[in-house]
Amino acid sequence: MSTITIFTTACRRLFRGPFYFLFLTACFVQFHNGTAYAEPLTKEGFVALLERTHPIFEKERLTRSIEEAEQRSYLGEVDWNVSSSLTWSREEATITAFSPDRTNSLSLQTGLNKQFWDTGGRLSATYSINRSSSSFEQAPLFSYPERFYENSIELQYSQPLLRNMGGKLTRLQYDLKAYDVDVAGIQASENIEDFLANAISKYLDWVYLEEQKKIISRRLSLSRKEFERTQRKFNAFLVDSADVIRSKDALNTWRQNLGLVESQLSALRSELSVLAQSPLFLTEKPDFNLYALQRPDSLASARAKLENSSRILKILELRKKQLDVNAIGVRETGKPDLSLIAAVTVKSAEENAGDSFTFDKKDAAVGLQLSVPIENRTAKADYQRNRLQTLQLGKEREDVSLSLNASLSSLHTQLMKLIGVLELNREQIESARLRTIEETKIYEQGRGDLTFVIMSRDNEESAKLAYAENALNYQKLWLQYQALMDELYR
Repeated sequence: MSTITIFTTACRRLFRGPFYFLFLTACFVQFHNGTAYAEPLTKEGFVALLERTHPIFEKERLTRSIEEAEQRSYLGEVDWNVSSSLTWSREEATITAFSPDRTNSLSLQTGLNKQFWDTGGRLSATYSINRSSSSFEQAPLFSYPERFYENSIELQYSQPLLRNMGGKLTRLQYDLKAYDVDVAGIQASENIEDFLANAISKYLDWVYLEEQKKIISRRLSLSRKEFERTQRKFNAFLVDSADVIRSKDALNTWRQNLGLVESQLSALRSELSVLAQSPLFLTEKPDFNLYALQRPDSLASARAKLENSSRILKILELRKKQLDVNAIGVRETGKPDLSLIAAVTVKSAEENAGDSFTFDKKDAAVGLQLSVPIENRTAKADYQRNRLQTLQLGKEREDVSLSLNASLSSLHTQLMKLIGVLELNREQIESARLRTIEETKIYEQGRGDLTFVIMSRDNEESAKLAYAENALNYQKLWLQYQALMDELYR
C-alpha cells in the first residue's frame, strides 16, 4: 500500500461527512509539501483537467443543443391539431309567415387538421352535431319541425399547385435552422479553442518561470559559494575587500532576481489554480520540454491545409448554402398561389336524436383557388436582399481568407527565423561557458580580476535566460500556429 493511500485511509477514519473532504484537501497539500511525490503536470494533463473542471466546455456544447431544440420546434408545423367549439345561438325571424318566430341552437364541432411537408397540402376532418328548437306564435303555412338534430362529417384536402408545391415553404424554416445548428457546433469548437490557446499560454508561462527560477537558483548558488570562498580568502589575506564587495553585490543581485521570479510564479500558480479549480498548481511542477521544437509544414502545404480545415471558412460556406436554400424559398413566395381544394361531406338530420346518425346525405365539391400579387414587391425585395447578401458573403470569405493567409505567413516566417535564433542561443551559451572556465583559471592564477569572473558567469546565465525566453516565444508562436490551423482542439 502506498504512502498516500495509508495517509488517506487514516484521514477517512478520523473524519466523517463533508469535513472529511475539506480536511483531506488541506492534509494533502501539507503532506505533498513534505515527503510525498506527485506526478508533474503535462500540457495534455492540464488540458484534460480544464475539460473536467471549467464550465466553458459545457457552456459551448449547450449552444448547439439550444439550436437543435429551436429547430425541433418547427416540427410543430406538421403536428396533428385538434380543434373544438361549442356554440349556443338564438335567432328571431323577421318574416314569421315562412319561418319560426324564434330558433334556439346548440352545436358542438370538433376536428383534426394536419400539414404535410412532402406535398405542402393540408388535410382537415370535421365532425359537427347540432340541435335546433323552434317556436311559433302562429301556425306556420308549411309543416316545420319544432325540434331537429343534425350530424355531419366533412373531409377536406387543399393541395398547392404552384406556390409551396412539394412543401418547400412549409419546411423552409426547419431546413434553414439546420445550418444554424451546424454553425453553432463549429463556433463552439472555435470558442473552446480560443480559450485553450489562452489557457495553454499561461501554462507555458508557468513552465518558463519554473525554468527561469531553476537557472537563477543555480546562478545564486554559484554566487553564494563564490562569496563564501572570497570571504575565506579575505580572512586569509589572499584577496582585497573589493573582491568581497563585488561577490556580495553579485549575490544580492541574484537574490533580488530570484525573489522577483518567485513572486511572479506564485501569482501565476494562484491564477492557474483558480482557472482549473484545483490546488494542484500550488504544489506540482509542470512537465514540458520548453526546448523541444516542432517544425511547421511548408508554407504551400500549410496554406492548402488551412483552406480545407479552417473553421471560420467552413462557417462561411454553411452560410452560403443557407442563403442558397433561402433563395429557393424567396423564389417560391413570388409564385402565384394556386390551390386545388376537394371536400366530401356526409350528413343527416332528423327530429329524433337517435335517427340523426344515418348519414344518408352526401355532398362533394372540387375547386381551384387562385391568388396573384399584382406587383409582387415583397418577393422582389427579398430576392434582391438575398442576392446582395450572397455577394457580401463572397467578399467576406475573400477578406477572411486573406487575413488567415497573412497570419499564417507571418507565423510561419517567425517560427522558421526563431529556429535559427535558438541555434545561435545554444552557441552563445557554450561560448559563455568556455569563457567562464578561462576567466576562472586566470583569476585562480592571480592574473585576473574577480569582476571578469562574475561578468562571465552573469553572461552565461543571461544567455541561458535568453535561450529560455526565445524558447518560450517559439512555443507560443507554435501554439498560435496550431490555433490558426484549428489543430489545438478537435
